[in-house]
Amino acid sequence: EGASNHPCDDTYCGPFPESEPEVKAVANFLRKHRKHIRAYLSFHAYAQMLLYPYSYKYATIPNFSCVESAAYKAVNALWSVYGVQYRYGPASSTLYVSSGSSMDWAYKNGIPYTFAFELRDTGHFGFLLPEALIKPTCTETMLAVKNITMHLLKKCP
Repeated sequence: EGASNHPCDDTYCGPFPESEPEVKAVANFLRKHRKHIRAYLSFHAYAQMLLYPYSYKYATIPNFSCVESAAYKAVNALWSVYGVQYRYGPASSTLYVSSGSSMDWAYKNGIPYTFAFELRDTGHFGFLLPEALIKPTCTETMLAVKNITMHLLKKCP
């Protein structure tokens, strides 16, 4: 659910799992090092959201409390820079049900804390964010990433 078999669609799933060399390389790296990786973050455009599992189904992850509080702190930190508001929550209910997310894949493969940022904006510019907004987006997002990292290190097993 949430993927297309048509190559020109934004949600095209590819001809088979890990069909693209870049995806295969990341998947192989994560499989090889998963015992030493505690968090996985993915960055996308656009919607101003911080999402966490699951994307493919409506269900609560076992470590919801820690992930939810990390997301809450991250979006508040992000907002503190330029006042840009992000929504946060499980991807399936905050955005829509979708299959094939690397966030879900990493979570199901043993990485306990996975997140996906949907960066600026909310649809006016879409995938063509103006150059003037790129550096501010990076600045606020980096603060959110630092907050996630510190929260996970201090509060989560």
